[in-house]
Amino acid sequence: MDAASTLARKSLVVIAGQHAWLVRSIESIFTSSDFTVVTTSNEDLSLPDVRPDLLILEADPPDVLWAEVIEKVRSQPGVTGSTPIIATTAEPLTRRKRLEALRAGAWDVFGHPLDAEVLLLKAAAYVRAKIETDEAREHGLVDPETDLYNVRGVLRRIYEEASEATRHRRPLACLVAALEPVGDIGEAALADAAREAASALRRTGRASDVFGRLGPSEFAVIAPGTDAEGARRLAQRLTEATGETEGESRPRLRAGYAAVGDLAGAEIEPVDLFVRAVVALRTAQAVGSDERIRSYD
Repeated sequence: MDAASTLARKSLVVIAGQHAWLVRSIESIFTSSDFTVVTTSNEDLSLPDVRPDLLILEADPPDVLWAEVIEKVRSQPGVTGSTPIIATTAEPLTRRKRLEALRAGAWDVFGHPLDAEVLLLKAAAYVRAKIETDEAREHGLVDPETDLYNVRGVLRRIYEEASEATRHRRPLACLVAALEPVGDIGEAALADAAREAASALRRTGRASDVFGRLGPSEFAVIAPGTDAEGARRLAQRLTEATGETEGESRPRLRAGYAAVGDLAGAEIEPVDLFVRAVVALRTAQAVGSDERIRSYD
């Protein structure tokens, strides 16, 4: 059984490229594996009016800035924040171009010659993740504006992660963060800052972390395998990623966290970890000190 046949439904792959011969080559890889494929070849990498489960973009590194290309395709109606994007090039891939594409939001990067087997295996995994995210959204577990879990989704996932942590006697941490207005900042600026914070969560977190949005400007992170010190470092990274600068009239991040070194021996319910992180944040907010990160005592 090939990788594609293990997916819950037949998946739509859109291949957009600057070189027709390479687009056809990539198309042959996927059509032989029972994917539904739509292709387009044009210089500006414009997409057809469909909702792909996977998007493959092909362009020459000397002639394209991946940040501009990926930002453009992400803005098209059929592409959502959960749509996986694989960047490809007709040339051998340099480290600089690989990093550029990954920083721009590509899930993976392939150079020439393509490894068809690796491409198919990764594509199947990415499509499966996308479909699961879409199903979670349909069942009301995901915030539609940011593609992060909502409160209901966070609570479900913390029980799932707690089950794994208990089974393997591993640490588990939960962090709750809020953006707080400084000065006379308006609602629109606060909303923009909240969207930036959601992006910062994805950039700074690990693939194993669970990200959630609790309210207009409040977020949660469930961090498997993370003790108290690791949770503090995570909060510090998030603070830096949101671009917080002392003295600027912009929202500032305040965070509370709770962690246990061995959940199996902690004798607390998983939801209690979340509640403790909320309590730590509320305590920090009530005190109103310059301490932006606070642990649960």
